Amino acid sequence: MQPTPIFLDLLAVFILPVLLAIFTYINPAIGFTLRITAFAYWVELAAATNLLWPILSGQEEKLIINEYFVVDRLAAFFLVITSLVMAAALTHAQYLFDHEDSGDHGVLKLARLRIFYVFINLFFLSMCAVFISNNLGCLWMGIEATTLFSAPLVYFERSKNALEATWKYLIICSVGIALALLGTIFLFAASQHGHLAEGTLNLTSLVEQASKLNYPLMRLGFIFCLLGYGTKAGIFPLHSWLPDAHSEAPAPASAILSGALLNTALFGLWRVTQIVIASHGHHLIIRMVLVMGVITVLAASLFLIRQHGLKRMWAYSSVENVGLMVVAIGLGSAPLFLLQAINHSLVKVSLFLLSGNIVHAGGSKRLFSIHGVIKSCPVWGFLLTLATLAITGAPPFGTFLSKLSILAALAKQGSWLLVSVLLFATSLAFVAISVHIGRVLFGAPRAGFKPFYPLQTSAMPALLLVCSFVMSLVIYPAFWSFIK
Repeated sequence: MQPTPIFLDLLAVFILPVLLAIFTYINPAIGFTLRITAFAYWVELAAATNLLWPILSGQEEKLIINEYFVVDRLAAFFLVITSLVMAAALTHAQYLFDHEDSGDHGVLKLARLRIFYVFINLFFLSMCAVFISNNLGCLWMGIEATTLFSAPLVYFERSKNALEATWKYLIICSVGIALALLGTIFLFAASQHGHLAEGTLNLTSLVEQASKLNYPLMRLGFIFCLLGYGTKAGIFPLHSWLPDAHSEAPAPASAILSGALLNTALFGLWRVTQIVIASHGHHLIIRMVLVMGVITVLAASLFLIRQHGLKRMWAYSSVENVGLMVVAIGLGSAPLFLLQAINHSLVKVSLFLLSGNIVHAGGSKRLFSIHGVIKSCPVWGFLLTLATLAITGAPPFGTFLSKLSILAALAKQGSWLLVSVLLFATSLAFVAISVHIGRVLFGAPRAGFKPFYPLQTSAMPALLLVCSFVMSLVIYPAFWSFIK
C-alpha cells in the first residue's frame, strides 16, 4: 500500500488531542482550558471535514495511511460525527461546569476538572484510532483504550454511586473485550489454517480472502467478537454497565459516551461482520445478529416502562437504538447502519445535554422529582419536547427515516416476524418515553428550580436537533449508495 500524500495532514489533526491533553495538565487556569478546548474541537471538526471531503463526497474511495491504518468512507463519516459530538458536548460543558463552580452544587476541585479534560482528549484520540484501523489487532487495542480513557469520566463526581458505576463499567467491558480478543485470535487462526499460510489480521486481506478462511474457526471468532464488542455496545443481556455509567457521568461525558463511544464498538462489530458476509455459508450467523438486535430493542423498550431516573431513561433509549444499529449490521447495510448511528448521535447528545441542564437546575435526577420544566424554562422545555419526538422516531426528524428504512429492509427480506416485534417494541418505547417526559414537562414548577444561562445552554441541543431535521430533508438513496 502506498500512502496518500495528505496522510501527514490527517495525522496532524490526530495530534491535536494529545497537545490539548498536555496543555490541560500543565495549565493552571482551568477556565481558559474549558474555552480553548471547546474552540479547538470546532477547529478539529472543520479540519477533519476539509481533509476527508474527497472521501465523504465519493470522489475518492479511501485514504491509505499505511497497512495498519486506512480511512474508508464509512470511517470518514464516523470521524466527522465523533468530532461534532465532542465539539458540541465540550462547548456545552463550559456553562455546566461554570454553574457548578458558582457554588450552587459545591466548588469543583481543579484537579477533578483537569483530569476530566486530560482524559476526554485521550478518549477522543482512542475513538479515532478505532475508526481508522485496518487491522483487527489495532481495532481491538483502540476499543480497549476507549474503556480505559473513559472510565475517569464516569468517576467525575467521586460519589459512591459513581465509583460503583465506574467499576461495573471497567469489569464488564474488560470481560467483553477479553472475549473479543479471543475472537480476534480465532480469526487469525482461521486465516492461518485456511489458504493464507502465514496468517493475517489485516482487514482488507481477510475480506478479500474470506471464502478461503477456515470456516469453523472463522465462525467461532465471529461469535466471540459479537459477544465482546456487543458487551461494549450494550447489546442485551450484556448491557448492564451502560445505564449506570451514563447516569452517573456528568452530562457532557454521558453525551459523548452515548453519541460517540457506542459507535466505536458497533463499528468494530461491523468490521468483523464484513469478513463473515464475504465468506460462504454466513446466513445462519447473520440471522443470529438480526435476532440479537431485535431482542435488544424489545428488552430496552420493556425496561423503559418503569424508570426512575432521567438520564438512566436515556441510557435505556441508547440500548434500544444500539439494537436498531445491530439490525442494520445484520442486514449488511452500511448506509442503514451509518444513517441510524448519525441520527442517534445527534439527538441523544442533545437529550443528555438538556437533561444535564435540568438535573443541575433542579438538583435531582429522579423523574418523579422533576416537573413543570416547560413553565420554569420554556426554551429547555420546548427543545426537550422536540428531542423526545426525535429519539422516539417521530417525523420530521432523521431518526424517523432511519427506523423506517430498517423496517423496510427487513420487510424486503421477508422477515415479517422481526418486523412485527420491532414495530411493537419501538411503539412501546415511544409511549413509555412520552409518558415519562410528559410528567417532566407539565405540572407545577418545581420549587428551587433555577435555570442557568438558558440561551447558551440551549444552543448546542438546538443545533444538533436542526442537524437531525436537515438530514431528514437531504438524505436520499443515491447519496448513501457509495458507502460500503
